[in-house]
Amino acid sequence: MSLQNGILRTTSKRRFQLSPRQQEVRVRSLAAINRVRRGQSKTLSAAARAERTTVRSIRQNLPAALIQGRPGRRIRVKAGDPYSQLVEIMTDSGPLDVSARGSRQRELAGRHRSVAIRVLGGKLPPSALEEFRGAKVGGHELLSDPDRLFEIGKRGLPLDALYVSPESSR
Repeated sequence: MSLQNGILRTTSKRRFQLSPRQQEVRVRSLAAINRVRRGQSKTLSAAARAERTTVRSIRQNLPAALIQGRPGRRIRVKAGDPYSQLVEIMTDSGPLDVSARGSRQRELAGRHRSVAIRVLGGKLPPSALEEFRGAKVGGHELLSDPDRLFEIGKRGLPLDALYVSPESSR
């Protein structure tokens, strides 16, 4: 089974749409795993508590992101995972909802969003966007032109959430 664009695929090619509640649990699980990867939480259980979810829920929703030597041993988080998630990125044409394939693309999209917000706020120089020249998430190139970013930023676009919720999809 794999999840693509909020649709769960099974080996028989049947598709199941995730409910808003299931997608919320999935986003919390991803956030907990990312807390461990960034070193904000020492253990998976501490990260689960911080994100208001459970280790059991994380194990059910994201098994390929975890590793456990034997039953009863500590559950560890792998460095990367294959899960896709719908994220909002900034492109030359404005914000776009795309499917970030894997933890590396999700991390890149989040880092780009963070740098873009800090450039718009004057906390980083516009040259900080050079790091993303040619970088792609979901097959779309990330915005690296500061002039275009300021032009798009003047419209007052909301840049509050990286992950796209099912009820706000465009």
